[in-house]
Amino acid sequence: MESWWQIMKVQNRAYIRKLAKAILTTNKSRRNILLLAIALTCILFTSLFSVVLGLGKSMEAQTMKTVGSISHGSYKEVSNKDIEILSKDKDIKKYAIKKHIGILNDEKIRAELSYSDKNGFDWSLFDNVRGRYPEKENQVFIDIATAKKLGYKGEIGEKIKIPFNIEKPYTGELIEKKIGDFVISGTYQSPIDSNVGVGQIYLSKAYVDKLSLPDTNNDMEVMLNNSFMIKDKLLKIAERNGYKVSDSPGNLSDKEIRIGVNFAYLLSGADGTDFTMFLPALLLLILVMLAGFLIINNIFKISVNEDINLLGLLKTIGMTKVQIKRLVHLESFIIAIPSIILGNIIGITIGKIILNKIFSTNVVLANINLSLVLILLVILFSTIFTLLTVFLSVMSPAKYAAKISPIDASKYNETQVKKKYKSDNISLGKLARRQVFSNKFRFISIVLSMSLSAVILNSVLTYTSNIDLEKGISDVIVTDYNIASPKYFRYRYYDKEDSLKETFIDQIKEHQGFKDGGALYYYGDQYQYPDIRVEGKKIAPLLLGVDDYLINKQKFLEGEFDRDKWNNGSFAIVGEDSDKKSSLKAGDKIKIKVKNTIKEVQIMGKINYNYSDGLRYYPIIQEDRFDESSPELDIEYLYLSPNLYEELTGDRSIMSYGFDVEDSAKENFDEFLKSFEDEPDFSYDSRDIQINSFKDFKNLIEFVGYSLSIVLFLISVLNFINIIATEILRNKVNLSILEAIGMTKDNIKKYLIKKNLIYSISSLVFSFIVMLLVNKFILIDFMAETKWTTFSFIITPLLMVNIANIIIGILFTNKFYEKHSRDSLVDRIRSLE
Repeated sequence: MESWWQIMKVQNRAYIRKLAKAILTTNKSRRNILLLAIALTCILFTSLFSVVLGLGKSMEAQTMKTVGSISHGSYKEVSNKDIEILSKDKDIKKYAIKKHIGILNDEKIRAELSYSDKNGFDWSLFDNVRGRYPEKENQVFIDIATAKKLGYKGEIGEKIKIPFNIEKPYTGELIEKKIGDFVISGTYQSPIDSNVGVGQIYLSKAYVDKLSLPDTNNDMEVMLNNSFMIKDKLLKIAERNGYKVSDSPGNLSDKEIRIGVNFAYLLSGADGTDFTMFLPALLLLILVMLAGFLIINNIFKISVNEDINLLGLLKTIGMTKVQIKRLVHLESFIIAIPSIILGNIIGITIGKIILNKIFSTNVVLANINLSLVLILLVILFSTIFTLLTVFLSVMSPAKYAAKISPIDASKYNETQVKKKYKSDNISLGKLARRQVFSNKFRFISIVLSMSLSAVILNSVLTYTSNIDLEKGISDVIVTDYNIASPKYFRYRYYDKEDSLKETFIDQIKEHQGFKDGGALYYYGDQYQYPDIRVEGKKIAPLLLGVDDYLINKQKFLEGEFDRDKWNNGSFAIVGEDSDKKSSLKAGDKIKIKVKNTIKEVQIMGKINYNYSDGLRYYPIIQEDRFDESSPELDIEYLYLSPNLYEELTGDRSIMSYGFDVEDSAKENFDEFLKSFEDEPDFSYDSRDIQINSFKDFKNLIEFVGYSLSIVLFLISVLNFINIIATEILRNKVNLSILEAIGMTKDNIKKYLIKKNLIYSISSLVFSFIVMLLVNKFILIDFMAETKWTTFSFIITPLLMVNIANIIIGILFTNKFYEKHSRDSLVDRIRSLE
């Protein structure tokens, strides 16, 4: 027998859907404004996620080139038995084996010897691979640079003799010295962005099996389910299989291993992962949700108020509170579906345009296309957040609609009239103010919505209009042109093998229009602390040789430059990083020790250290290079004259060469330098290139800022227009009565315009206050950090946006009221009885 609940339960979902569609169809203008509002919100979400996920993927791809592998992580110093146990874990999908053999037995050439299986090779990032991986016992796979350093051509099939030391990994403990005769089966080049500062030589499994290697000379690279929190997953896998994870390399006990996390993956959870990089995207996400919430919530509040009599009738005939809520939510869902589809299509297009602009102006980001998986992810996130915004926006109106009683609904009048006023003198202005402030929530939401676009546009223009191009490029280049190896311009000058050939400089000096120039010398990673140090000080000195022509281009922060003393005496100049003050002062005398050579020098003065006269990257130097937990040392950048630099280091490697030319010869020099671009060890930069790059960067900021401002402005205008239209329609009878008792149509228009002016002026005041706060707590500090901007206050965009709102409000009010007041006065009053 059926229960009373089953008997009384009515299957009315289909009828609620029909009713929701009917309500939307009846009020087409409201439906279209909602559709456009949700679509614009979705466009913002989709564009934001496209750019953020695209940049994230690009950064991952670029960082992987520096790491050299796409694997999620690794277990280090594991035995064959350990590999057998760990490889069976449910969270490890694939794994690769890399065996450490040792290092090349050559004091001048740094290279590692190892073995890798097929997965390891597949996960490695090699450029210009020729031949194949080693299979036969005597075959070897080698990077072309190391082969040439050893005196070979690096051709496939070439015989090569390799002396090497078998060592215990991570400790350098010598086990055996060997010399092997091999045949080159394949060659490759390390990616230009790789931070692997040593050559790599891979031997075959057949050869390695015959060597006497320690049982723990293996690293096990792994692929997991995904790249989220890799470190935590590696730790759990180790713990689950009875292993203890150690931080110290070498001499691990049984059931003790180390882990390595591929920090290229942004959400890997590796030590040092900076999640603050996602803060701007999070703020934009909140901003978009707020903008969408303000208009959608406001429209639905108005919708519920307009349909309140209908909702009361539906309650009278038995519709429950739950069904009323479902009806309001269903209206929003029906509108949201086509809006989201449209928003995703437009948003992805805008996102691609922004990404292309970013990649075209930034050489350190990998230029990627949005893959199908990434696009689907963007659509998923955008859809979820748009629906969430719509749901949150509709919650309050739906709850209000469900709560009101049928009797109250039939008597409902939104305008709350006070019984007594302090003044009997009622003017149009006072009437407008009372009407506007009668619903404070609506007033605040409209003002907020109108202010957002003005504040964003003003912030963007404040930033871009204060970009000083000359000030910006002075940190990057101080001469007309700068030439160096490609690795230098890619922030990867680690080895003096990447130094600039003097033949390029000789040809440039002979070219017509050349004025003068100077070189910057650096030994690369030939010397590291403590091979090079300052006696009596626990700092890591970094020595750079520099010609006096480049020194004369720098502004001295302390002391002054004496060319004769510089070229003939023992002097040094300190390069002071703007973020960290040097402990050395002009006049100080220090003793620099390089290997067994000691030289006392006097500090001549201080200059700014930046990309124009430095390494273009910031090295990390630890007290003990073999201990990952060793403390990091403060770096002192010391410039020496070329002769003193060579005396100390025995090196004359030119890292870069800057020079100036006659103004009339610049076009000719551009063509001349481009003729060298096919040379693999030559690249150049110029002031004009940097200026154009800064202009492109400025244009990008403006494009993104304008796009966001325009969409937010459209949302605010839609909200404003919807308010104007709704209030005119809802107050049609009241306005008609005012006309009936003697008020002219012109006066009614003035009354309506005054209401709109209150919104516009309030928005201007509020956006001005917010802009002051944004300037004080965000822009001033941010622009001081960027170094190429100087803050000055701008208010023009605020005025422009608010003037546009005022004009739109006046024009729309006039047109809309005229359209809906064409009928006779009697008909207008009767139509709403």
